[in-house]
Amino acid sequence: MFTIESRIYKSTEPFFWSGSGDNQKTGILMIHGFTGSPSEFRRVGYVLRDEGYTVHAVRLPGHGTSPEDMMRTGWTDWYGHVLESYDELAAKCKSVVVMGHSMGGLLALKLAVERRVAGVISLATPIFLTSRKSALAILLQYFIKYIDKKPKKPFSTILDESCAYTKTPIRCIVSLRKLLKQVRTLLPQVEAPVWIGQGSKDGIVHQGSAAFLYERIRSKVKELRYYPKSSHGLLLDQERERIYADIIAFILSVQVAYYGVKEAGTAN
Repeated sequence: MFTIESRIYKSTEPFFWSGSGDNQKTGILMIHGFTGSPSEFRRVGYVLRDEGYTVHAVRLPGHGTSPEDMMRTGWTDWYGHVLESYDELAAKCKSVVVMGHSMGGLLALKLAVERRVAGVISLATPIFLTSRKSALAILLQYFIKYIDKKPKKPFSTILDESCAYTKTPIRCIVSLRKLLKQVRTLLPQVEAPVWIGQGSKDGIVHQGSAAFLYERIRSKVKELRYYPKSSHGLLLDQERERIYADIIAFILSVQVAYYGVKEAGTAN
């Protein structure tokens, strides 16, 4: 087991932590959300590392640095990095479970169509947004470069720990919408086991997104969980411990299906 000393919960740096025991052969690839950073996954990352899993949280191009850097990127850059990161982790582990938050969930589902992932953990993945303003980005990109974020408490505290940008490049919203449209058409091709988590107090992603994902994917093994007290940043919100436990339970079920009962185990 790892000690709790010197743990960092707020950092935009990507991280790779080798696991231990029987679970070390299972890799967990973590993909953060739009304008976010790997900091979204640090808390759950430590929990999974303590369970013995090998953990890798990526930092997507243009993220975790400045909105100006992000302005020069698009969904093909983000997905290209995810593909490279998966291949690197798959070379180290026997199986890889992909965990994506928000836009990261879209990238994880696309990856599940193009790579042999052991499972997908989809957290607050957008199919329908609560606001229709993103549709205006196609026109706004020719007049303004950024939109300022004005989060309400307590989500502003969650936003701070996730190290997300306080302003969003308009052209990147346009690119995000293109990714969303493509993944929506790919959903019937997703066959890997999928776990879907959605906060009922999510002010960004409409709750109908989770049900839509559950209905459209072809996976024979799929699970949908709603968390009544959680916002969009459900990995950092008040129900996070329960969510971590549910995620671990799903990963264990994937291991049993992937390796068999004898080989699926826990950390020493």
